[in-house]
Amino acid sequence: MMRTLVTMLVGLLLLYLTPGGLCQGCAVNEAEHPLVRDLQKKMIYSVDASAPPNPSILLSLRLAQDHNMHIEQDMLNKLSQDAVQRAVVSFSSGQVALHILAQQASCSDPRRVSANSSTINLVHLLEQKFQAELQNIAIHGNPLTNFYQLSLDVLALCQLNGRLSPANASALLSPDHKKYYLSGQFSVDTAAVAVLAQICLQTRGQPLPPKVHKKIRQNVQWLVDKILAKKRRDGVIGNIYSTGLAMQALSVSSSYLKPGAWNCLQTLHRVLDEIPQGTFKNPMAASQILPSLENRTYLDVSRLNCSMNPDNLPLSTARPAPPTSCCPPSISVTYTVADSLNNTFNNSISVTVPQGSVFFKVMEVAQDKDPSKFSFTYTQSSWGPYITSVQGLQADNNQRTYWQLLSNGIPLSQGAGDYVVSNSERLEVKFSVY
Repeated sequence: MMRTLVTMLVGLLLLYLTPGGLCQGCAVNEAEHPLVRDLQKKMIYSVDASAPPNPSILLSLRLAQDHNMHIEQDMLNKLSQDAVQRAVVSFSSGQVALHILAQQASCSDPRRVSANSSTINLVHLLEQKFQAELQNIAIHGNPLTNFYQLSLDVLALCQLNGRLSPANASALLSPDHKKYYLSGQFSVDTAAVAVLAQICLQTRGQPLPPKVHKKIRQNVQWLVDKILAKKRRDGVIGNIYSTGLAMQALSVSSSYLKPGAWNCLQTLHRVLDEIPQGTFKNPMAASQILPSLENRTYLDVSRLNCSMNPDNLPLSTARPAPPTSCCPPSISVTYTVADSLNNTFNNSISVTVPQGSVFFKVMEVAQDKDPSKFSFTYTQSSWGPYITSVQGLQADNNQRTYWQLLSNGIPLSQGAGDYVVSNSERLEVKFSVY
């Protein structure tokens, strides 16, 4: 009887300690857990060893139930080396924020990240980069990066008690079409991280002035309502790739949800159905979905007890060989590059590529055939190649311009390195404003 009572009290305590009140999240059951382990393993195996280490991947692994401590320590060491070498000059503010969260989730002090006999204070660096973002907004009306990264900045500074004004943060993340929409489409990802950041401000233990508290509640309510408006009948929120972050946001903001507004289990099972289909083969995509499968969020990084982690996720020393097929048939697609803002060019070409090729391959073939019309540049982001210019026309964040990928006139939810093209498809890279 006493044991039962204690169990009930502990359970209630855990529910009410979750940020935002009574948590409405959900997690996989024992029968479904092998799917999560499989996702973890595929994410680890698919990491490109030649690319810069990705803090999102380590962050998600640290929030999982099962662990391979050797792999996670190796990732932490590489992240520390990368931060010491490149953070000051090369990292955006959002990258620094993710590095901070990954370090904290690994029970490593982000204020003292050491490698190669050097040490860097990532929290101090983020404070500086965050101020530079705010200064750029004051001068140009736009951040150096975007409001997704600014939301990460607020979240990380809040978690680490960095220099941050809750009043300024609540004003920064207030409802605004320019902040939360991309080419007319509401960005569920940005809204979800903004919710997490502001729930953190509410719950970090420092009383907020009544006006700031009210402002944050208004912000979060607006964001939650917008996220719920993007919920589809099958449980997906936005698209399948934004669903993981949306689940995190909704699970910690239950006091903002009307009864029955969200069926977490429906969304969870919809995500689980996609794992065997290879939907999350991009390790970045997998990293954003994994925490929600364990009913964890980025707000949990400060509550992790690394000494309690089991080392129970064995991996084969040999990476699984990718499936091969001899001489795949060729397919043809129509590829167009267009400046839809200034109307300086609109060029199309028919391109033949092997079946199973991705969008980026089409771009490379078109560039080889006619570089004067189809040349492009890109940077390697955590999601894969990100197009920065076509025909020398450069995307400019201060002008809110970017290169949008479309298929048959519909914007893509995958990047150029992930989207697999089909025969007779009409592909387009269009200079657009967000």
